[in-house]
Amino acid sequence: MTRRGFLVAGSAFSLAGCGGGARSLSALPRMKIGIVSDIHVTKRENATTFEKALQWFRNQGVDGVLITGDLGTKGTIDEIEVVAETWFRVFPNDRAPDGRRVERLFLLGNHDVDGFASKASWPKRQIPSREEAERTCLAFHRQEVWRRLFGEDYSQIVVKEVKGYRFVLNSWHSRVLKEKDELEDFWKGFSPTIDPTKPFFYCQHPHPKDTCSAGYLLGGAFWQGGWDDGTSTRLLSAHSNCIALSGHSHYPIDDERSIWQGAFTSVNCGCARGFAFTFPGRENGYAVTDMKAKTVFQMPPIDIKRIRQGMLMEVFDDRIVFHRREFVNDRVLGPDWVVPLGVVAPRPYEFEPRRRASRPPQFAEGASVDVTERLDGTNRDGEPCEQVVATFPSAKGEDVFDYEVFAEVRIADFTRTVASKRVFSPDAFLGAAEGGCEVTCVFAKSELPRDREIRFAARPFNCWGKGGVAIVSEWRRFAG
Repeated sequence: MTRRGFLVAGSAFSLAGCGGGARSLSALPRMKIGIVSDIHVTKRENATTFEKALQWFRNQGVDGVLITGDLGTKGTIDEIEVVAETWFRVFPNDRAPDGRRVERLFLLGNHDVDGFASKASWPKRQIPSREEAERTCLAFHRQEVWRRLFGEDYSQIVVKEVKGYRFVLNSWHSRVLKEKDELEDFWKGFSPTIDPTKPFFYCQHPHPKDTCSAGYLLGGAFWQGGWDDGTSTRLLSAHSNCIALSGHSHYPIDDERSIWQGAFTSVNCGCARGFAFTFPGRENGYAVTDMKAKTVFQMPPIDIKRIRQGMLMEVFDDRIVFHRREFVNDRVLGPDWVVPLGVVAPRPYEFEPRRRASRPPQFAEGASVDVTERLDGTNRDGEPCEQVVATFPSAKGEDVFDYEVFAEVRIADFTRTVASKRVFSPDAFLGAAEGGCEVTCVFAKSELPRDREIRFAARPFNCWGKGGVAIVSEWRRFAG
């Protein structure tokens, strides 16, 4: 039996054993929802991925589409107008071609509400004057614009129902305008109405604190800041039937840490705009902390603008299935996530058990590392420097995340590591069918000891920190 088959069978068994006996289970999904996040539309020309995703969702027969925030980037009204225009071009009058209603499950993110005050959101970092912002930006006209474009009232927290399932849509409250977070007060009235036997969906822009994509839960350093204050995690923890859906981090969803189970289930919805962040510290990664660090990287970041991802969520009586997809090459991103449902259902997506059960990726037999010198190299800052380049094939395995590359010198009867780096494959996060390209790691010659025999080794890791067997290069001596 496959892993997926085991999960489905296990969840069906748990449902049959709870609630006083077996019940009839539908072979077809009760509900289908298309999910994207961080579409960051700024004009018609860059709404193409959003439109492509909507068309694919339409062809899958979805009952609704969820966007977990950051519809735009600068927070201007004209960005939201392009989002609405694109939506109604694919779903005229909120209808599918067969006349079915397709529910809009849109919520606002930090860029939509506070983008008017963020230098990072504006070309040449020239934010508008307060007078211009009050005239052109969504933060000051949310009710009016939402009513005009979508024909419904706007409020920070909205509850919508699709096919009998409830969605709580919690939009970003403006930090710049010092707005109150309404979640605590809302939950006092909402929580008593929750049916514990049926899943409900809580949606907000940032990931609930200490849930999905939180690599520090596995023993690493806590480096994210200011995303979520923990209120949502505390409130949702009383409801094991909650499925929390969020974005904001721009972390790729083929990273298996993008789904988490604890007191409830939390899922990272990725980024559909094509601008992904990576965990920090990788020589060719792209992370907020790296951008602020003084470390000089020898490699440019991988092409993060190619990473455009989303999901199709199918809800059955006994399980929820998340189909992960990338919209560049129209490929799946990995095995479906299958979340069993039921009062005593198993929880297969807890972090620690998955880490223990994971297998490290391995290189193919006979693989080795090639080493070349680059005398006319340049680092990420464009500064000229002599470099040493280690190149090797991609590893094999269901969960190759990154590679550790290290330089060793011989000392008497042992070898010592004198420099090490972590790198991503250039085709990381683009789906399994894209895999197999050559991986490169670049060292500055100044990072290595001169006039010593050195060899380079590469070791593949999965996202849980388990490393496979290293492959090595021949011993080389680099002149000073």
